[in-house]
Amino acid sequence: MIKQQKRKVEFKDPRVCEVLMEWWESLDKNRGDRADLRRCTSPEDVMFVPAYYRLRKMLSAFGDINDKALCIVAAVLSHAQAHDGSERCAAQLARKPPGKESPVMSNLRFRKFLTIRDPATLLREGIRAVRLLDGTVNIPDLARSLYWWTRETRKEWAFDYYGKIV
Repeated sequence: MIKQQKRKVEFKDPRVCEVLMEWWESLDKNRGDRADLRRCTSPEDVMFVPAYYRLRKMLSAFGDINDKALCIVAAVLSHAQAHDGSERCAAQLARKPPGKESPVMSNLRFRKFLTIRDPATLLREGIRAVRLLDGTVNIPDLARSLYWWTRETRKEWAFDYYGKIV
């Protein structure tokens, strides 16, 4: 018996990014959906929101879905107000606002962020990161990072963040 290898959703695929952005932009037209997602405090809460299932259906054409990870993505992105693709998320968090000496996310808070393993905590702190950026974030990069919150992703974030503040 030959086992078929499962495809995984890859957020670096431009088609996946396009679908993700389309879904995110639809939240502006469906304010109730955005509000429902914003009230979620855990990945399980997100599973009761129809907007999540629209995203899930749209992305399932590209591969198998990790529901818990996608729930985190949907909830956190509902707090984003604008897309800025000029640099990756971790580098955005390392920006120093005009007239300030410290980055948007402090070094200590960033190090704590990198230690997160619990999905509910990742959701909560992901929302906090979006708020620190005043809602303007690299949508596809944040989605990819939260979906694949692995040791490798955390290393990439460390390189991006510390590469900008050092």
